[in-house]
Amino acid sequence: MQHLFRDPMKFTCMQSIKKYHSHLYCFLISIGLIITGCHSNHKKTSGQQPPEKVVSSYYKYLQGTVGTHKVIIQLIKYQHRYEGVFINDSIGKPLEITGEKDSSGRLTLISYDHYNPVDTLTGAFPQPGVFQGDCYDSAGNHTTFTLQEIYPPGTYQWKVYTLSDSLAYDASRQNSPQARVQMILLWPKGNENLMKDTIIKYYCGRDTALVNPAQVIRSPANSFFAEYKNLKRNLKNSTVGEIAAIFNWESDVDMKILWNADSIVSIAFQSYQYTGGAHGLSNTLLSVFDLKENRSLTPSDIFKQGYEQELRQALEQELREQYDIPDGAPLNGDHGILFDKQLALTKNFYLTGKGIGFIYNLYEVAPYAVGQINLYIPFSKIANVIQPAYLNMED
Repeated sequence: MQHLFRDPMKFTCMQSIKKYHSHLYCFLISIGLIITGCHSNHKKTSGQQPPEKVVSSYYKYLQGTVGTHKVIIQLIKYQHRYEGVFINDSIGKPLEITGEKDSSGRLTLISYDHYNPVDTLTGAFPQPGVFQGDCYDSAGNHTTFTLQEIYPPGTYQWKVYTLSDSLAYDASRQNSPQARVQMILLWPKGNENLMKDTIIKYYCGRDTALVNPAQVIRSPANSFFAEYKNLKRNLKNSTVGEIAAIFNWESDVDMKILWNADSIVSIAFQSYQYTGGAHGLSNTLLSVFDLKENRSLTPSDIFKQGYEQELRQALEQELREQYDIPDGAPLNGDHGILFDKQLALTKNFYLTGKGIGFIYNLYEVAPYAVGQINLYIPFSKIANVIQPAYLNMED
């Protein structure tokens, strides 16, 4: 199963690296996110610019219609890359979207569901805050779209910070191994301190007094490089020549806003880390905020008491459909994919206007070959156990 909220082309390569076992999961989250960094923004200096506001990075909340369907795109631009989340009201599930501009300034965005292309949107910004063009689905059907940058009440704006940096193991050697950090950080523009505190903890791995986003991304990068320098002090240079690849360290961290409306915000924190050895580790951690109530949400806030059995049945049915496991067949063993007979419930969830999703990271409930498991359940299938306050949110 693929990683839903990461660039499909990039993460396909990452999945070829074998990951750590689940008993390392919590340890590497607490340590791994400390040693990540983020790069300062760079202005474009040449090339034809479209009518959109020319900045090196931004977050846009775009909404409108693709054909007859209402659509939301939460678009992140950094340097020459565009990515984010695409939600079509006919599905309700957040899909990865990624793309680039061509030499004429037209932007092509492709949405993916489990790495399978769904919709391809190609258009331009004829005026600031308006994205228009043509859409083709995976079957080749054509329609048009018009999306506008609008922030209704209860929708939050974000500033994008990026960082890309590296440190050579031996600066005197050509093609020396190096430590590399790559980060995208989204920072709420208002005074949403609850979200800011959570972001700081995820990126820095500890409670901290840092409140400046530039400090938040620079501090973990410095820690990452300090660990790398410590490695160099403890090893001889001759060792590097023998197994140079294990000294090419990597730390990638980014964020996606999966839902941002009605004062409900769902955030996906994603990380990939390699610090030597045979393999690296990747995972997605989720946080959901109810900013009307100024609190982080847990499943017990979303569901009515005694929800567990009905939710598990809905998740297991979705699992069977995704992985072609026949009804009645065991979920483990030769015909299943899980370690256990039942799917364990997880608190790693996200919320949208029409449903709820749960992500199981590598090795959490299934072998590495299965990959990350993402199960999205529309509220309509479990309406009996959803608290009224979170049912039928406006989208």
